[in-house]
Amino acid sequence: MSNNHRFLLGLLRAIALLDLFALLAVIAPRSWIDVCHQMLGLGRFPIEPIAGYLARSTSFWYASYGMLLWFVSFDVEKNSQLITFLAWIMVAQGFVVVGVDLAEGMPNWWTVLEGPCCIGLGVSVLMAQGPLKSAGET
Repeated sequence: MSNNHRFLLGLLRAIALLDLFALLAVIAPRSWIDVCHQMLGLGRFPIEPIAGYLARSTSFWYASYGMLLWFVSFDVEKNSQLITFLAWIMVAQGFVVVGVDLAEGMPNWWTVLEGPCCIGLGVSVLMAQGPLKSAGET
């Protein structure tokens, strides 16, 4: 396995593990979610059922994305097109999230971290794939 393969595999799995941490919010008691919400400086977690539904279902979608990245990491050459697609989705998600964060009035530190990190990780995956694609095309 080349260094490029190892780097891409490691990057995909690191992002996957990060996304899998979202499973904690799916199963956490509502009181824990409220404590975390307050620790982040976001005030009390809303009591309306839709807030819990959105937090938990969105967290599961993040975790699902992580599971998919973990799965495709087992054969980065075979899954090259899918990895490219998923990386572009990550970049797009970053831009969308920045817009959502600004529109919803999220704290500045949140806006500066969340969207740009998604963009940076997506671009990193695309860059890591570059040498793989070149090698595979010859």
